[in-house]
Amino acid sequence: MAHYLWKLRPYYRQTAGQLVLGSLAGVVMNTAVVLPAVCLGRAIDAATHFAQGQATRATLLQAVALFAAATLATELPRLGKRWWLMTANARIRANLRADALRGVLAWPMAKLTATPVGDTMARVIGDVEVLGVGIREVIVETWDTLLFLVSFFVAMLVLDWSLTLQALIPVPFAMVLAWAAGRFIHQRTTAARQANGALTAGLQEQLSGIRVARLLGMKQAAQTRIERLADAQAHTNLAVARPRAGLPAVYTTLMAAGIVLVLWQGGEKVIAGAWTLGAFVTYLDLFLRFTGRGFRVPQLVNSVQAGGAAYARLAPLLAAALPARGEHRFASFRAGYLAGTTPRSTLTEPASRVERGLAVSLHNVSFSHGNADAAVTALNQVSLEISAGAFVAVTGPVGSGKSALAKALLGLYPLAGGTVSLDGDAPARHRGDIGYLPQEPFLFSGTVRENITMGREQADLATMSALEIAALAKDVAGFEHGVDAEIGERGIRISGGQRQRVALARAAAAGPRLLVLDDPFSAVDVATEAQIIASLRAEFGRGAPAARQATIVLCSHRLAAFPQADLVVVLDGGRIVERGSHEQLMLAGGLYARIYAAQVAMAQPEDA
Repeated sequence: MAHYLWKLRPYYRQTAGQLVLGSLAGVVMNTAVVLPAVCLGRAIDAATHFAQGQATRATLLQAVALFAAATLATELPRLGKRWWLMTANARIRANLRADALRGVLAWPMAKLTATPVGDTMARVIGDVEVLGVGIREVIVETWDTLLFLVSFFVAMLVLDWSLTLQALIPVPFAMVLAWAAGRFIHQRTTAARQANGALTAGLQEQLSGIRVARLLGMKQAAQTRIERLADAQAHTNLAVARPRAGLPAVYTTLMAAGIVLVLWQGGEKVIAGAWTLGAFVTYLDLFLRFTGRGFRVPQLVNSVQAGGAAYARLAPLLAAALPARGEHRFASFRAGYLAGTTPRSTLTEPASRVERGLAVSLHNVSFSHGNADAAVTALNQVSLEISAGAFVAVTGPVGSGKSALAKALLGLYPLAGGTVSLDGDAPARHRGDIGYLPQEPFLFSGTVRENITMGREQADLATMSALEIAALAKDVAGFEHGVDAEIGERGIRISGGQRQRVALARAAAAGPRLLVLDDPFSAVDVATEAQIIASLRAEFGRGAPAARQATIVLCSHRLAAFPQADLVVVLDGGRIVERGSHEQLMLAGGLYARIYAAQVAMAQPEDA
């Protein structure tokens, strides 16, 4: 328990201002919390004396005023405590989710593809929520329960230490029960969070493939699977809910068992004249509020234990917490403060760029699909040099390694052997300089503009230029809302060719120094393909201004654009079998010449 709370201290530092103010308010509130009970007893005594003619009206009014002042001394700090501590807790949850997302984004691609999206969502959403409850219990209930109980315990000891110790004998038993219950609640919470992750992953998978399930008549099987996962989640949640709902009654009974002794001995003290009626009311109020709050201690323990289970699932996702650098020293006192963030206005792109395209070097590169136990070699000791700003076209039969070569250039996937360098550096050093269009481009639910700019502040002119490059400007002009048209989840509202070209516009809009296109024209016609290639050459080719030039690597089974390439590379069986210009390879009469001739023949109209 303490281990995970200790590990979270960077998040406490991020919200230090709010935690300090809230804690000060909590200390004031829960130190003064005994005053209303004391002042109430004195007010009752004053009223009794006034009724008996032993006190003046002024004395009674003074006692009532003191009671009102004591109540205000407790309730006013409560407002500040709730505001600052609840705000800090919300900020900690937000920072945890942001760091979890940063951590996932830094995962190797192999881990990303092997981890169910639904399970990751369950951890980032549900486990952060459970962990947030545990943190809230610590930062709030430390004052509202622990200091609260200490204040009341001390006040009761001052009034009658013997009666207090006797009446509170059952309390240690409640504490022992809480610690014992905490262990199995931790275990059951872990099982419940795992079941929730499995259900979320199953729902995400079934909803994503709902069209396939309908076409294949698998709706009943999908429904049965989700029902089974939902049933498992319900059972594990009930396994947590039952003890957490039932134990408070046991705790309260144990904590309040001493009330019989208080009424018995307290009544005798009043009859004997040892206590006034006001003193008895004060002690009774203190005891009832102590026992009424005491059950929160076991709940606090159980919530913190559940938070530990959630943290164990969340920890593998978390990136290191962002430090608050270059920010005002009192920034953490603001309610909306997020540590480590930079104002959006500073996230603009450079006004100009002098770099040219990236030079690419592959030396004995081997690349495999799948994990180490079931790896399939896609590239085998491939070596290739591409000069900066060149247009290189790569082709080959199905399974020859075209997509593997494209992935190797990105630096996102581990190589089975060899090295890839971009301008002499590892690809990771140039992550923001690479534009990539995969065979199956992913579009986000949003507008055309949002999918192209990807959060960058980009002028409309640059967006329209990217659409022109992708031969999509006319299509978008026909949309009801133009570039602000909603394209639906994964671009479901537009055609396959339009989805491909939106993704191409996104890659072009980033101003890449290396543009990797993996079979980008499978859903467009030959005329549109030729138009796009011409636009890419004009925008990023060697004839473009130096600041805009980019190296282009086109991997495709369609060869219509290959005559324009500076270098053609032919793969077969994961190896380079031919390389050279289009003219050279046609004269050689090898595999490339045969593929090209076959495609030209297929494109010729048949004789009538």
